[in-house]
Amino acid sequence: MEITENVKNILIRWAIAIIVMVIAGIYYLSELRPFPYEEYEKEINQIQRFDAELNEAIVLLRFGILKFYDPIVQAVDRSDQVMAILKENLIAHPNPSIDVKFKSFEETIKKKKELTQKFERINPVLINAILNFSTILSKVIESESNNQLVESCLEQDYKTEQVTKANNLFRGILIYVNQRSEEKHNYLVELVADIRKAPQKLPNLEQALTYADKILELQPQMTEIDEALFQVPIVPKLNELLETYNLALKQFQAQGDAFRIILYVLIFVLLVVLRWTFARLQNTVTTLHIEVKRKVKAQKELAKINRQLENRVAQRTHELTVKNKDLNQALGDLKEAQEQLIMQEKMASVGMLTTGIAHEIKNPLNFVNNFSDISIELVTELDQELAANQEKITKDTFTYIQEILTDLKTNCSKIKEHGVRADNIVKNMLLHSQEAGVEKEMIDVQNMMDDNIQIAIESFKATSPKFEVKLEKDYSPTLPKVLGAPQAIGRLFVYLIDNALYALRERQQTAEADYQPILMVSIQQVDQNVVIKVRDNGTGIPKKNLDKVFEPFFTTKPTGKGNTGLGLSICYDTVVKQHKGELRVNSEEGVYTEFTVVLPINTRNT
Repeated sequence: MEITENVKNILIRWAIAIIVMVIAGIYYLSELRPFPYEEYEKEINQIQRFDAELNEAIVLLRFGILKFYDPIVQAVDRSDQVMAILKENLIAHPNPSIDVKFKSFEETIKKKKELTQKFERINPVLINAILNFSTILSKVIESESNNQLVESCLEQDYKTEQVTKANNLFRGILIYVNQRSEEKHNYLVELVADIRKAPQKLPNLEQALTYADKILELQPQMTEIDEALFQVPIVPKLNELLETYNLALKQFQAQGDAFRIILYVLIFVLLVVLRWTFARLQNTVTTLHIEVKRKVKAQKELAKINRQLENRVAQRTHELTVKNKDLNQALGDLKEAQEQLIMQEKMASVGMLTTGIAHEIKNPLNFVNNFSDISIELVTELDQELAANQEKITKDTFTYIQEILTDLKTNCSKIKEHGVRADNIVKNMLLHSQEAGVEKEMIDVQNMMDDNIQIAIESFKATSPKFEVKLEKDYSPTLPKVLGAPQAIGRLFVYLIDNALYALRERQQTAEADYQPILMVSIQQVDQNVVIKVRDNGTGIPKKNLDKVFEPFFTTKPTGKGNTGLGLSICYDTVVKQHKGELRVNSEEGVYTEFTVVLPINTRNT
């Protein structure tokens, strides 16, 4: 089966990739692979140095030059730390040859540590015994030498013999400590026994003899420890371990050399393959060059044809785009007209329904309001008649009847108050249902705002004559007219300004003496919109109520304050539904409230 050219190329690429990967692996093994025991020389030298420090400290302590055993402890601990490092490295990278030598050296170190511990245990006792022996015996000899002048001749001869033996013992012990031998040891043991046999001893001599016994007991042990310490073959074992490490290093380097030779061979093979591939590639490139020339010529001809087609397509696309734009505009106008027609039909239906309901409710409300007024007048007349005939009835009966009349009068007042509120709601419902039928025209927003501000302030002062407000205006010098329903826009401005004045008066009643009510009105053009802002520094709106202010029948005003709850709902419908604009509110309780009205300039919605 004949292998295709594409399969050949794939096989060549795979072969080159495999050779390169093998070369990279062998290059790592020959050049980059680290020796696992790289710090062995430094660590062995440290052990040798710590062992020398240990030997020096033992010698100095043995002769009393050093009094503290910290150097011995430090030297042993440092040796243990280095040994732990070597052991961890050997566990991570096992080597049987090094492991044998290391265990042998570890046993040697362990033996020396045991001897060092014995030395630490016995040497201070021995040094202390020698010191106390020397101090006590020298005092005894000195004291007896001073007392010989006042004693009898017999006593003087006896004590002179004792002093002579004590001197011999003193000198013998000191010499034995520095020059140890079995003969001297036996002599001193006999001398101590001879001194003890004396029927009468010198004062404090027995205590000195006790220390002499201790010295003669411990000195042979110390001699054995000294000889064993300096016979421990630390240096030879270290040299053997070092030679084993060096041998492992040479083997490691030999492996690297072998891998390096293989690397050179593979590089040569790769070069041969690349040279053959390059020659083959040159032939392919020559063939491709010829093909490319043919394709370039064909592409130029094709490009010429494409340009002609593109010009035709662009011309046709432009024509279709213009027609599509016209169709979209017509469709938009149609949808808008359809929506307006549906809205008008709905509003007309709602208006008829609302008008019927309002008419039916209006008559009962009139009766409720009228009869509540008549009831209040009758209660007042009855109260006056009762006062005129007060003497004819008992005091308790008079008081009881008067309380009943007061309750009746209060109930009639509440009926009147809620009847008026219901009447206002009916009126606002009628206004709400009549919004869709109002014709639109071009409105001068600035003049309309000034007129309605004046109307709202005068109307508000009729109920609060002492209330004064500072009015601040910020109008753009060139404001275009807006297409809208004048009555609806005017009612919108009155609602917003009346709410602002109410909030200012409420805050003034509880604020500090220097509080100044301020009403700020701003009218600006932003892009294709007129933006109207009505801001007051009154009571503000609680955060929890901000999302509800445009809902029908929602109000925070107390009963009897014109609080139908439909004012802002009507404003919202006027701006958003009827004029396709926006109505937003922003407020911080106790600081300010700001209503923003955005009206499109030339949007025709009728």
